[in-house]
Amino acid sequence: MSNSSAARTNFSSLDVRISNRKLGEGAFRICHEGTYIGGNRNSQEAACKRFKPKWRSMEAEYFASNFLIADTAIRYAECWNNFCDHDEIILITKGHIITSNSGIQYLAERLIRNFKKFTSNSGWILNESCWTIEAMEAFSHYTYHASNGELIGCDLQGQYRDDRRFRNGKSRFELTDVAICSGSRLYGPTDLSEKGIESFFANHECNQSCNINEHWRRPSYPQRWFPKSSATSMFSSSVSYKLQSTDCTQFRLGGMGNIIEEEDSDSDYY
Repeated sequence: MSNSSAARTNFSSLDVRISNRKLGEGAFRICHEGTYIGGNRNSQEAACKRFKPKWRSMEAEYFASNFLIADTAIRYAECWNNFCDHDEIILITKGHIITSNSGIQYLAERLIRNFKKFTSNSGWILNESCWTIEAMEAFSHYTYHASNGELIGCDLQGQYRDDRRFRNGKSRFELTDVAICSGSRLYGPTDLSEKGIESFFANHECNQSCNINEHWRRPSYPQRWFPKSSATSMFSSSVSYKLQSTDCTQFRLGGMGNIIEEEDSDSDYY
């Protein structure tokens, strides 16, 4: 049980030296290594993410929603941390935007090593029998229940840090680049709306970490609208009407149509 903040921030370290070395590259973003200069994180490693030139038209919408997503996910994680088992505590990374001398915008945040993807924003869930994956599924289910069915926190990725040196001997999940799917689609290009919510529940089976103290709600008849893919998917606002579950559009065959998939080509960090 925890009453502390679930935010994993850069605090007073706002200046970052960006390296040419890449940590990973996806369909529309590149992640570079970086090093914090000054502040409480001086000399610590950073991950610096930028859009490729082809997709920079989506940059403003993505960055505008990033902090709203992080703040919303942090709020639900803090509620989760107050009742979850002591080894299921969640911290959500919240970075900040920096602009290089050449005018390129980067989202800079603390680097996570031993990176792992647990779920995507299109309903995919890592197919491994492991309690850490079950905990991440349960957290997504909890966000749906706690929001009265309005949203789910998804695209859960990062690391489980089992480190007994933490104060009180607590281990934790450290997550980054969380997405939110919502009925109102308020959370930017990675918000796959009702279809994202339904697709998660079409693949999710409740486990021992679900339904703590009460029966958590779930959609009555969810269906899978997307292929099972670990890629993070982005969707332009101009065709967002296709993401309502009242529209029969599905994205199972012949590619994802209007969706750009952020499938990583170099590593699991982008």
